[in-house]
Amino acid sequence: MNFSIRDVQARCAALGHNPGPIDGIMGKRTRMALGVALKAVRGSGVSHLVHHSGLRRVHLHWSGGAVGVNGVERTAYNSLVTHDGARVQGEFPPEAQARYAVGKAASHTLNFNTGAIGHCVDAMAGAVERPFDRGSAPMTPRQLDEFCKWAAEYSVKYWIPINRYGMPTHAEIQPIFGIRQKWKWDITWLPGMSKPGDPLVVGDRIRAMISEHLPDVRAAA
Repeated sequence: MNFSIRDVQARCAALGHNPGPIDGIMGKRTRMALGVALKAVRGSGVSHLVHHSGLRRVHLHWSGGAVGVNGVERTAYNSLVTHDGARVQGEFPPEAQARYAVGKAASHTLNFNTGAIGHCVDAMAGAVERPFDRGSAPMTPRQLDEFCKWAAEYSVKYWIPINRYGMPTHAEIQPIFGIRQKWKWDITWLPGMSKPGDPLVVGDRIRAMISEHLPDVRAAA
């Protein structure tokens, strides 16, 4: 498994061990957080902190697409949910992300795909952030609910914490992990909102919805 220093920092933070800023620098706080995290699991290496598949995050997206999943979207994401709440598997399975390579895994997040599942609501074609326009295919409540349920299933299956470091939205990647993205604002709007909100606030709201599904997902596991 390949782990960058940012990966190590993100995983420590996801597990509740503060590595300091996620900046890609193996400083004193990062080393301390890693040591505490490994001690907690009685592990000897970073691989012991993650699921054996190597997966450690789920990135939450919208496709910016119209109704109906197309081939480009299936290639870009590992999983998608349609407007009517149907599940669509991407061309690449989630496990392909563990050893990410262009053309062999989903390229859903600029320079931050390794170990990260690309999970997507197929929606928001023609949407504009400012002045806000929902576009011709705004996300639906049914779609959002199924999206959150599927994310909860990922959490249970792959040991991925439902927090900012384990399940960020695409709009949170740059502010949380310091990896520059190209003006991404997904997901900052949800059904019922009059306009987009702060990425971290909306992200926390989505994660709360995902967490609500955990009891049923665990019971069914």
